[in-house]
Amino acid sequence: MRTPLLSARLVRSTLLRVTLGALLPTAAVPALAQQPSSASATPATQTQEPAAPAEPGRALPGSSSLRISASFMAGYGKDGANATLGFENQGRVGYAIVTIEGRPTERLFFHVSMNPVNERDPLPACGAAGFFFPNDPARLYAGLDGPNVPCDPKNGNRRVDAYRGIALDVTPQQGALREAFVDLRATRTFTVRFGRMALPLGFDWQDAGSMTAKDAPRIQRINAESNFGVMFRYARPVAGRTRPLIAANLSAFLGEGNRWFDYDYFYFEDGTLDANSALSSLASVSFAPTDALEFRAAVKKGFTGSKVERLPSYWASKRNDDAVVAGASYRPFPHVRLMGEWARYTWGPTASSAEMLGIPWSTITKQGYWFSAEGHLPTIHKATLGASVTHERVDRADSLVQFLAANHLYGVTTGQKDELTAVRVFVDLGRETRLGFYKTFDTNPFPQISGIRPVSGPARDSLSSTEKYGIVVRVAVD
Repeated sequence: MRTPLLSARLVRSTLLRVTLGALLPTAAVPALAQQPSSASATPATQTQEPAAPAEPGRALPGSSSLRISASFMAGYGKDGANATLGFENQGRVGYAIVTIEGRPTERLFFHVSMNPVNERDPLPACGAAGFFFPNDPARLYAGLDGPNVPCDPKNGNRRVDAYRGIALDVTPQQGALREAFVDLRATRTFTVRFGRMALPLGFDWQDAGSMTAKDAPRIQRINAESNFGVMFRYARPVAGRTRPLIAANLSAFLGEGNRWFDYDYFYFEDGTLDANSALSSLASVSFAPTDALEFRAAVKKGFTGSKVERLPSYWASKRNDDAVVAGASYRPFPHVRLMGEWARYTWGPTASSAEMLGIPWSTITKQGYWFSAEGHLPTIHKATLGASVTHERVDRADSLVQFLAANHLYGVTTGQKDELTAVRVFVDLGRETRLGFYKTFDTNPFPQISGIRPVSGPARDSLSSTEKYGIVVRVAVD
């Protein structure tokens, strides 16, 4: 039989164990909360991976973490090309991209980005009295015993071509899928990429300072091509440098994403489907002798559409899709950047398609250039104030202009130029947020062939401004 003294000691010992068991986990929480996260402990300028990344995601066994990032762009502004029926002032979300990427092994890397906003490509127009719409299927495919292409009453008259649209984004997508690829690193300098990817054709439109599709030069919009294929990449890194000394890419891909720039609407079939049996190819190289100077060049060879002999149509035919692009970027001072690019495109029907259609021309050459100057100055609270100006001059040469000029329609002639001058002012709040304003001064020699100005009726000779301005918000969360 236990004594009262032993019973009291047993009770006190039991209470002590219970109390410590309850307090120790609770006390550990504040101690852990006071420890700095790996993201805050590692300066942004360091390149080593943090020991315990704070970004969302979970670590894969034996690899770096599965990372999730997001980017958003929206704007409100005026586009004179959409003044018909009073649609010139609009607010749109340009993109809302969610990206997931990771490295399951040291040699394997994957990247998937999704964007539900996909408004870039033209739709079949329903037309309007007194107007010419190049995307009107009743005009394009009249008399053909081919696919029945109904018009789109909601946006067909507004998503017309490269001169009239509603999108703020310029990148082609496969539905909501923007990019999805796998990289296999064979050596320290050689990588193979497979899947849907952005092609290295010229400077990226946003890296070059453009805010939206409304203020981006036409050359940047044409070059913003994404497609399904394989790319072999060589990059020679330099210690202490932010970019490789030399990078070279060789790609083979489907090549149908931008066929509507040359008015090859091809029955408005999905542009991510390959209508041509031959693959397109692209070779590109960049050379950066210093961090302040970079040269780029690219050559593309390919085709769009297909020669359908049972349904001969100029607007659904096999077309050339070649490009030569060369550009340079230079920072004479830390807060000043100068950029420029020259491009030459070979479009138009192939020789065999021209023969089948009975037209006297085949290849069509379109060339031009753009140059840009940008400056920025750090202010207070990590904010940066900047401005840029871009000027573009490019041939108004494509299959539509060639066809209308040859048939003496709507006053269209060859040899004319498109010109664009875009002025931008922006404030960067850190590296994540940009607030911007743009204003463009456009010269479109033929607004009447994009449904912008009437081709008949009392307003036929009225002036139609295609100038644009707007405000933009862009946010990136890594």
